[in-house]
Amino acid sequence: MTDAKPAPNYPDILGYITDDQYLTVGVVQAALAVRPPVARVGRPFGAILLLQNMSDSSVDVTATLHLPPKDVAGQKGYFGTPKSVMDIKLLPAEVGYLVMPINTLPRTAPAREYTIAVDVQVKGPAKPRFIRQINASDEINLDYYFALSEESIQKLIVLKMLNFSNKKRGMFGSIIEATFALAPAKEMPRNDVKPGWFSLWSVGTDGDARPLLERYRGTLALSVVPNLKPLELYRALYPITKERFERTYPLRAIEVHFITKLMVYILSLAPRPPLVYHYPEEAMYTIMTILKSGWPTDGTPIPLPFWCRGLLHLIGMDAEVIDNPILAFTGALYDDLLRDAVVHGFHIMSVATQRRLGTEYDIRVYTDYLAQQLRRPNQAVTFAEIYLPLVLAGMVVAEDVPLPNEPPLLERIHALMKLYNARAATERNPQTETAFLIAEDVSNFALRRYNEWM
Repeated sequence: MTDAKPAPNYPDILGYITDDQYLTVGVVQAALAVRPPVARVGRPFGAILLLQNMSDSSVDVTATLHLPPKDVAGQKGYFGTPKSVMDIKLLPAEVGYLVMPINTLPRTAPAREYTIAVDVQVKGPAKPRFIRQINASDEINLDYYFALSEESIQKLIVLKMLNFSNKKRGMFGSIIEATFALAPAKEMPRNDVKPGWFSLWSVGTDGDARPLLERYRGTLALSVVPNLKPLELYRALYPITKERFERTYPLRAIEVHFITKLMVYILSLAPRPPLVYHYPEEAMYTIMTILKSGWPTDGTPIPLPFWCRGLLHLIGMDAEVIDNPILAFTGALYDDLLRDAVVHGFHIMSVATQRRLGTEYDIRVYTDYLAQQLRRPNQAVTFAEIYLPLVLAGMVVAEDVPLPNEPPLLERIHALMKLYNARAATERNPQTETAFLIAEDVSNFALRRYNEWM
């Protein structure tokens, strides 16, 4: 198995917005517009510099705004900006736009056409790997645009209505020009132009892992996944889980055990699938399948566990991760694995209780909250937040990842039931009532599974 693979052709979001009008500067495509295209004397407006990184590496971009030195009446210094030079770091494959505010003095002469320019300087890797192919013949998958966030889609719609320019100033260099009209002053509501960088999409923030999967495919398959041994994972994760959770809730050993079992079970799915998945989407956690079979290169989102995404980024920063991946799960990757445990745990509990326990969005919001609360606790978490879903889902999958010399699951289930019934004496109230009822349902489901195994 090799890490080499043809580079993908990512969706050309900039080309979609500008109708393929852009200037290429190194590994960056740029286009310039003015918003609004007809500005008013005395009112701020903005230069909109649209940028798209064509490589799988971060690049530094410096944009220098050049304003008209004088107006059509020959008056100098009537155009201004609070900041003429702006620096940004474009993430791998990132697309977004830079807003640079422009002001005019009240007596600036109106005109049908003024010109602004932006000098775009790019600093990137010496030998970049292109993941947006120039003049590629493959048709872009436009459906992918609708995997963008709702906020990004709204921004994209507004940007597409602007008149972007790719006109270069002079024969050489990287200065791009755009024209705009300046109309006479008019009484209008106050407006402000917010400066800064506004990202539409990137590999890092939007979870697309293609470049890193392609780069480290063989490393994952040959060096990382085979070393995820359940017993070693359990021994490493148990003390970290105990320490993390006990800062916010007085956990007992059996509760730590089942939370740890859930995490170990998720990682145990990486090399091979179970005999039967609990639910169809659980197949996402068997990453060896995608490493062997490959993935589409047309921009279709690749479902991967949080821990795998985090590991891919970590491999590029710390080579020791390859030699000892389990150590990474006790440190840098613990929060990512915890997120997988929460999301996966809710799906497991839905199967056990035959209830829908929130939408995917609800689960993600809750996951972020719980991970943040455990990382920087500022208040104690509740029985419901510990048991739903971590402890209960861990009880369901515990027998799917047996460990040597482990007490029978039946004993563990009864021990947990005895514990949460004891907790009910002080923690059961109208707010936690549902959690206790679900705990009973999941326990009964786990007992039925145990009897089926027997």
